[in-house]
Amino acid sequence: MTALHETKLHGKRTFPFVVYGGRLPEWLPGYPLHWHDEMEIIHITQGTMIIGIQNEEILLSEGDTALIQPQTVHSIKQDGENTAHYFNILFRLSLLSDKHDLCGEKYFLPVESGKVIIPCCLKKDDPLNITITPFVRKLKDIFLSGVDGQELLIKSYLFAILHFISTTAQPQNTRQQQTRILFDRLKKALDLIHNHYCEEITVEKAAALCNFSASYFSKMFRELMGISFNKYLVNYRLEEAAKMLSGKDTVISETAYDCGFNNLSYFTRAFKDKFGVTPHEYRKNQQ
Repeated sequence: MTALHETKLHGKRTFPFVVYGGRLPEWLPGYPLHWHDEMEIIHITQGTMIIGIQNEEILLSEGDTALIQPQTVHSIKQDGENTAHYFNILFRLSLLSDKHDLCGEKYFLPVESGKVIIPCCLKKDDPLNITITPFVRKLKDIFLSGVDGQELLIKSYLFAILHFISTTAQPQNTRQQQTRILFDRLKKALDLIHNHYCEEITVEKAAALCNFSASYFSKMFRELMGISFNKYLVNYRLEEAAKMLSGKDTVISETAYDCGFNNLSYFTRAFKDKFGVTPHEYRKNQQ
């Protein structure tokens, strides 16, 4: 997947809290760049994996925790051939506080808007990680046993986690502010890919959406994403094709065309370069 705005509501409308489990690559090869309105806590329970937060990639191991602020572009991917098990907690800060009350104005709104920066990746022996991990694990256990009747307990643990996180929050510096502004503008191009990847997409069209010249857009995109725009577009199309090939009764040529590839030979070569197998082999393995 590419960086996209995930608009799915995690949890219920009246109680936006949920816990997911993940295994790399058993359940999925990764979760590429995306962002959402929820805050996210990712805890690794086994193996190693790579968390990408904006333009930085960090290797996390068993016991480590990642903290993702709302609307922050991030990704999850496999660490080479290594496997990983993890669970992630997503919740909206509105679950705990209105923006206009004291806690909302003093603690939650600055985190949600990015005016303060919290530690994004906590190693196993980090004091903050040691402090919040018991609460994080309890939240997972509560969710698995059933949320109904335990909503107040869930909120209490979330409040505790955010209390300790807030003690380490730092004001956003000028460089971080500029990076966030650029990523906010870049999201328009990423949404273009997400919604229209099967169509012809040019650098010029994406740049115009972001109000950049094509040359500056290309330079900025590579600096922020670590990859060229066209390569990024191809990768997204290949990932969408892989999802389609995981289903039944998929025709490889139709899948290629539906994902924006007009040349079947090029699609096959690019697919094998990315996934290590041909589309036919991938479909067979998935089924």
